[in-house]
Amino acid sequence: MPFHKSLDTYRKMQAYVPATLGPIELAPGIERINALCFLFAALVSIGLFTYFSALTPYVLDVHLGVPKSEHGRISGLLQTWQEIALLTTTGIWGVLSDRLGRRILYITSFFLIAVGYTLYAFATTPTELLVWRALIGVGIAGSAAMLTTVLADYPLNSSRGKLTGTAFLLNGVGSVIFFLGLTKLPGVYESFGASPLWAGRYALLTAAGIGVITAIVLFGLKPGLPDHVEKRVPLMQLLKVGIAAARKPRIALCYIGAFAARADMVIITIFMGLWVAQSASAAGLSASESTAGVGMVVGITQASALAWAPVIGWIGDRIDRVSVIAISFLLAAVGYGWFATQEDPTSGAAIPSLILLGCGQTSVALATTLLLGQEAPEQYRGSVFGLQNLCGGFGILAISFGGGILYDRVAPTAPFLAVAIANCVILLLALWLKLFERTAVPNDASR
Repeated sequence: MPFHKSLDTYRKMQAYVPATLGPIELAPGIERINALCFLFAALVSIGLFTYFSALTPYVLDVHLGVPKSEHGRISGLLQTWQEIALLTTTGIWGVLSDRLGRRILYITSFFLIAVGYTLYAFATTPTELLVWRALIGVGIAGSAAMLTTVLADYPLNSSRGKLTGTAFLLNGVGSVIFFLGLTKLPGVYESFGASPLWAGRYALLTAAGIGVITAIVLFGLKPGLPDHVEKRVPLMQLLKVGIAAARKPRIALCYIGAFAARADMVIITIFMGLWVAQSASAAGLSASESTAGVGMVVGITQASALAWAPVIGWIGDRIDRVSVIAISFLLAAVGYGWFATQEDPTSGAAIPSLILLGCGQTSVALATTLLLGQEAPEQYRGSVFGLQNLCGGFGILAISFGGGILYDRVAPTAPFLAVAIANCVILLLALWLKLFERTAVPNDASR
């Protein structure tokens, strides 16, 4: 055998030496630059997914002149249409990514978000806002689908947790940056001489620019199709398998918990921001100062969630995970209920409830995911998690539509009280399940 062929054979026999990013070992064919570009997208994703919600009170007030008595209903409708667009297109993005590749679709999704922000900035009627929010929802569906898909593609299995944890940490950091920093942009642009109308437009266009920059950065992802493409489960099969899995009480608890957990998350960006903006306006602050107040208040909750996430994760690995669900939904119920008693959401007295609310919000999301990951049958895990996401989507639709009506017709505190009650229901179900399991299987040591 020629020497060069013997050398080639020897090299192929050697163990694969993966590229690394710090302690993270990457899958074959994935380079460090690919992972870095992906992590940049993770940094800006959640901020871009929610920034327009923080600016919506400003847009409704300054750009469109909508009466404040209608802000709750319109904000709820905007989120509802966005979620409908997201739910109906997520599967399409997934199928296309297996045929066209991750990179081109990830890039396209951020361009769509950027276009949506641009059109949102120049909307002149609530109907136009609805259309552009639906477009943004399509872009968010693609970005979120590619985020989870690339997370599955890029690491070696031994480093899957490390890359996932890093990506989610950057999600949180980016969210805090957007809410504590970028919500001040209207005021910054006004200080440079822009009118209130154009200050809002410039702020939204800045976010659009970040979307374009992210799309360009994503050209650094690995091109083409992945080496192995898993077959995607059709929607009806997903529903059938997921519903069958709900015969296990723990999985059923996760489904119901996801409905409340996703409502917990979205109510912060919709109705908390709206209430803060209106309270600041009633106190005589300008629209740009009100928007900065929104960023500060929402930023407190997001920073609390970011700091608490490792703690609840540590707890989740050390005690029974149904107990973790009970603890998490107790935190959320008390946090949202306490916040609903506040007279002024911008006062210092509201800060402890905001911190507890942020801890509860991240706890319920993590707790339901932990328990479902433990209980879902391995061969059907994708279907079970898919149905959990669907339940979460219905939770968002319910609080977006119903919360908007409660906000306008009852009080700004009403949506938070409704979510607190929903969290209490999950808490009671978790306690009932604990009692049922202890009675049925006294010596069960499963976690």
